[in-house]
Amino acid sequence: MKNIAAFRNVTPGAKLAMVNNKLGNPGLKRNQGSSVECYDYVQVTPGTAGVIRFFDAVNTKTFPFTNLQQNQLQVGEALAIEYIAFTRISVRAGVIQTFEALTDSVNSLSLCGFSFLLDNSRTVKNNSLTRSFQTLNTKGGTAVNSLFYPDTDLTIPPQISFTAELNVPANTDTGGVDVDVYYGIHLFGTGAILNLKSNV
Repeated sequence: MKNIAAFRNVTPGAKLAMVNNKLGNPGLKRNQGSSVECYDYVQVTPGTAGVIRFFDAVNTKTFPFTNLQQNQLQVGEALAIEYIAFTRISVRAGVIQTFEALTDSVNSLSLCGFSFLLDNSRTVKNNSLTRSFQTLNTKGGTAVNSLFYPDTDLTIPPQISFTAELNVPANTDTGGVDVDVYYGIHLFGTGAILNLKSNV
């Protein structure tokens, strides 16, 4: 007999509770629900191929290049990743000049290979960014949506390290005189934050 229930959609909040229950953290479901975003930017040499590792060195960065102090969520925090934004910024003399979707700025970067690692275990392996390219974004709802929608809500539990890798092909991206270029990743979704009234 097939268990078709296993393949039905689970809400992001239920996924958070289910995963944390299995990890021995049942108290997380009593935490405050929230909209959670984690992001990181890495300086690149425009046009150069290679693997970029996001969240790996957030402890060496400050706002606005990351909103984390380490590559793991704090006690009582968790995130079910519902969509991902890949972005590009240019910076001159410490001032952000441009902010744009990565596949909009250089459409050949739609062939980047994306992987996501949770405590060195790959939960996404070598997906291209094709689904985030505007005209190929089937879940975007509009022709101008450049978000990457995973097929399942990837869950980041508290205090588990995570990194993202982007394997960038040789491309036509160019910087400018005295301009630094950064590629970024933003993880968005339903999350939990510590609720002291319920947990203490």
